[in-house]
Amino acid sequence: MMNPTIVKLDEMRVAGLQIRTTNEAECGPNPKIGDLWRRYYQEEHPFKTPHQKEPGVVLGVYSDYDSDETGEYALLVGTVVEKNGELPAELTVKTLPASTYAVFTTRVGPMVEVVMEAWAKVWEWSHQPGNKRTFTGDFERYDGVRCADPDNAQVDLYIAISEE
Repeated sequence: MMNPTIVKLDEMRVAGLQIRTTNEAECGPNPKIGDLWRRYYQEEHPFKTPHQKEPGVVLGVYSDYDSDETGEYALLVGTVVEKNGELPAELTVKTLPASTYAVFTTRVGPMVEVVMEAWAKVWEWSHQPGNKRTFTGDFERYDGVRCADPDNAQVDLYIAISEE
């Protein structure tokens, strides 16, 4: 994985299903993240969520951090939707503020494996001098082209950073 690309993005409204967890809990006997993703697809949310801005693109949004990567956070699996569209009551809506992001692109490989590798790189990178995460909202971006084959996927991780 190369050094991240720096991009600025406008505010985004994302609608989907949400849980709260910790990285420690995800390594334990009762992880929640895999079940959240399965439920999202089993209930066909990528296809039936109205007002999608980018059909075929699914985000894993990390937000509402208690502290940093060691604390509790919310994970919402969903799609970017129009700002004013009506949405089903079962969906949680999260607005990510306009931010500057460090974008990490995974190698091509098994989806779960490359995403875990990328997060390890993010954590390593974020502890280097001069790299400051804001913990205002980060996301994984899964598009319908590079992620069509889960055994040969490439994913982008967007990490909100301070421009100091």
